[in-house]
Amino acid sequence: MLMDHEISIYDFVCALAEAVDLVSPVLNNHHKRVTYISCCLALEMNLPTDDIQDIVLASMLHDIGAFSIGERLKDAMFEFHDSRLNEHCMLGYKLLKDFEPLKKAAVLIRYHHMDYDSIKHYIPIGSHIIHLADRVAVLIDDKNEILEQIPGVLENIMMRRSQFHPRTLDALEKLSILEYFWVEAFSSSVESNLQKKLHFSKEIIDLETLRNFAKVVAQIIDFRNRFTATHSSGVAAVAKELTVISGFSERECILMEIAGFLHDLGKLAVPNEILEKNGQLDMKEIFTVKKHTYYTYSILSKIHGLEHIAEWAAHHHERQDGNGYPFHVKGRDFSKLARVMAVADIITALTEDRPYRAGMNLKRAVDVLFAMADDGGIDKSIVELANENFFRINSVRIKAQNEARTEYETFHNSGILLAFEARDSMLEYAI
Repeated sequence: MLMDHEISIYDFVCALAEAVDLVSPVLNNHHKRVTYISCCLALEMNLPTDDIQDIVLASMLHDIGAFSIGERLKDAMFEFHDSRLNEHCMLGYKLLKDFEPLKKAAVLIRYHHMDYDSIKHYIPIGSHIIHLADRVAVLIDDKNEILEQIPGVLENIMMRRSQFHPRTLDALEKLSILEYFWVEAFSSSVESNLQKKLHFSKEIIDLETLRNFAKVVAQIIDFRNRFTATHSSGVAAVAKELTVISGFSERECILMEIAGFLHDLGKLAVPNEILEKNGQLDMKEIFTVKKHTYYTYSILSKIHGLEHIAEWAAHHHERQDGNGYPFHVKGRDFSKLARVMAVADIITALTEDRPYRAGMNLKRAVDVLFAMADDGGIDKSIVELANENFFRINSVRIKAQNEARTEYETFHNSGILLAFEARDSMLEYAI
């Protein structure tokens, strides 16, 4: 085993939920609030511990298939019925269903917007719990006193009681008289309140499992639009290959690949219209983009055991002369593997197609890299190593990005088909 520490899947999922919430500040802490409410409902219903843990994981990621701000805001409305009904549920299921630790959670996500009164076939109770918790969460207005809103929230829910499983409504009625339940669910410390409720035992214990999860996260980051659909896969491949060529250990090479998959996690806070802009960004847009590296660090550094990965991933826009961002590190603070990641990101950015230009050929890319090295921005020894092995490195990048492109196209095509199949199935069984 190549891990120094066991990595808690709960910690990783919590961090990912925080990242997904960056897509829309309007829904700040939405996933954690839904998770707290779902956990309390499940405990009140005396469900088995393993089932509660799967409900918690699914709640944390229930909107992971909603890639755009528009989709997230639409989901925040209490009524959620249109021609793309439940598409984000199906996309979330598809993202997670092949990742063993989250297979059961993926099924709960798949059905978490299905009304109880329209279902004639089995849906897991966990999906019904998340459905109710989600609707309760979006009815609360942060600008007003929480306890004053409770009667109106309950009235709104009960007016639509046929949409919810009776057992979940019974549990909510029992919890609703407890003031602390509402205060904790909608406090700024909702995450720590949740941790007090449930001891989490599920762990990611091996590096390959962590790598697979990081690849899932890369898809969540990149699949928001076709222009970024393969970027993280390219950076991961180049970073790993450069690390191998540099003579680092097997463990460090795999950890660098993981860091490559995760390096743009903070870009979930960048609106799609900026990522897809066909032209120069204005200063406001540049400032918005520059914050993404800090968000990457802030999120990953909270996961015990990923401290080095957080540094390598988040420092990919730092420069040796201290003129990078967001920390302006230089000297010893700019570690060798972080410098490798910075070069890997530049190589990938230069050689891949972007909305505003085609990818550069190898000669032009190498010229740009050496110019940056001569200006003191990036490590010249790494650039020289990359130049000596450019065909090998670029072949690895192309292969990884071609595979990612195929996965992106397959994912979206089949995901949309699944969504419409689900919609037709619901319409067929509607009362």
